[in-house]
Amino acid sequence: MNLSGLERTWNKSLDLTSQVKSINEQITFLYEKDYKIYRLPLDIDFLLSTDKQVLKKKMNILIKLTKKKKVNLVFAYFNHDLTQDNYKQRAKEIAANWLQLLNLIKGNKDNLYIDLANEPVIYPREWEEAASVIIGTIRDTYPDIKIIYGASNFNSMYELSRSRPLPYDNIIYAFHFYEPYIFTHQGTSWTGNQTATVNIPFPYPGSAPEKMPPLNKKAMGTQAEINYRDYPSTGTCQAMDDKIALIHHWAQENNVEVWCTEYGVTINADRESRIHYLKCVEQALNRYNIKGFVWEYEGNFEVKDILFQD
Repeated sequence: MNLSGLERTWNKSLDLTSQVKSINEQITFLYEKDYKIYRLPLDIDFLLSTDKQVLKKKMNILIKLTKKKKVNLVFAYFNHDLTQDNYKQRAKEIAANWLQLLNLIKGNKDNLYIDLANEPVIYPREWEEAASVIIGTIRDTYPDIKIIYGASNFNSMYELSRSRPLPYDNIIYAFHFYEPYIFTHQGTSWTGNQTATVNIPFPYPGSAPEKMPPLNKKAMGTQAEINYRDYPSTGTCQAMDDKIALIHHWAQENNVEVWCTEYGVTINADRESRIHYLKCVEQALNRYNIKGFVWEYEGNFEVKDILFQD
């Protein structure tokens, strides 16, 4: 499960103490529901600009709780500002920031994974170069730390399937899954006109196509036209399975472990469709023995109202 909040530094009222308290409560609750690993999106640049003693105390509270319950944590680097122009210098800074954060954590880090940089968008070759700098620097100090690496183009499974594993041990490869995008991101304000069409059901209502809404006029001329046209074939559980099978086969061919560190659907979709979609993706991931992390417990894609309430 993704427990978001500590990456939302655009929210000027973000308070580290109250947010960590909330995350502690969420972990305690989810532990009883048999969730054993939690991904925490972190704005590490922002956190390192706050009071270091407070930060140290709060990070160690999280580590202590998860060690006590014998569950795992993933720290994921959000808002990293890695660009095509700055990646050489920025990679060094990201590596240094990871070391600063890891140095604050007491004792061993056996239950901790670090997700290098969330959804990089620089070109694949440049991202691999930057990632190698970050991994090499971290491993010089923490040779056994478990590292999660996702490909460029927003942790694309397709970019990952076109790549070769990095020349490092103890790496878990990650992808994000939000397909079909026209469904999972419908009505979201930050994705532009391509997701302007709302009330899209899942799965595609093949026996009752009249249940599909018309394509929103704002979406005309965008990628949504193609996505809407293809939805009868992409908006099915079988389509989810077929796509996830691709990355499963890549992992098998390369003898590596792959995780889906984000999958989810906006709360703008109707409740029944959200439940059906999440179950379809979960079943596909389970079929291929891929760990999956729902995005997110609370927020614009929150699932607490549909997973844990009657």
